[in-house]
Amino acid sequence: MKHSSKGIDKSVMSDRRALLRKQAFPYAMMAPFLILTFIFVVIPIGMMIYYSFTDMDFMMKPKFVGLANYKRIFAYPAIGKILQQTLIYVGVNVVFSVLGSIFIVIITTYYLDIVYQRKNLGLLFRIIWLIPDLTPTIVFMFIWRFVFGPSEYGLINKFLIFLHLEPIDFFTRNSMALLLLSTCLRSASGSIILFSSAVSQAPEHVIQAAKVDGASPLKICFKIVLPYLKWPITQKTLWTILGSFCAYESIKLLTEGGPMGSTTTYAYYIYENAFKYQNYGYGSALSVFLVAMSITLGLIMLRVFQVDKQMRKPRMDI
Repeated sequence: MKHSSKGIDKSVMSDRRALLRKQAFPYAMMAPFLILTFIFVVIPIGMMIYYSFTDMDFMMKPKFVGLANYKRIFAYPAIGKILQQTLIYVGVNVVFSVLGSIFIVIITTYYLDIVYQRKNLGLLFRIIWLIPDLTPTIVFMFIWRFVFGPSEYGLINKFLIFLHLEPIDFFTRNSMALLLLSTCLRSASGSIILFSSAVSQAPEHVIQAAKVDGASPLKICFKIVLPYLKWPITQKTLWTILGSFCAYESIKLLTEGGPMGSTTTYAYYIYENAFKYQNYGYGSALSVFLVAMSITLGLIMLRVFQVDKQMRKPRMDI
């Protein structure tokens, strides 16, 4: 009996160790990511919050000033205009980049690949459409400055002068429009693979059955194909909102916030104060508000798109 009880105890201990290993395995796999997140996200955010209460500048000698930096944000006369321009930049970028992605994917993946069976043509078009996203940002914006630059540099203005027409100063009259156009084009290009793969998941037998029942390609697109884009649209919208709020490199390379601050967004205003003017304390306070706005908008969008329902496990079909 003793021998038997010892054997049972060893078996129980072995089962417990196996259960612990099984339960610890996911955490072991997540450990490198959690460590990197703590080092490069949590710690910098903590330092940013601390420096937002100081007057740290290029001398790198922070002195506690309390809420002075936060009061300075609300006292800045142009902060309302900057926030307005930021909302316009984010809103237009989200709407047109998402709609542009859907339109391109429906034309190439659905109509060319599925309806007309011209897969090589659809693939070629998607490869060409990916070029803006594959091009480095500095090169992409350099091309835009070269094309729309002043009369002595810009390609379009050189052509207008050749035709004896008056050159157009695009960066003075239409700087925000150029910025939005370039940003939307690049953002819509980046999601082509995600949207295309979602459309390709539409079951072929369901599409064939709908054709037999007399459904038109347009009706099949709206009733069968587009529902498969619900999750990619949610992901694309959230990513574009957060990315647009934090974007400053495109503005720096294309317009530098001008003319007269007409393309200065909140993120670019942070960049100017923190790195151009080296007001690190004030820049940290601005960044705290940016993080707060990003989290708030992210939570709102999660509620609007009902992400919790989209991520529920589907019931097994019997």
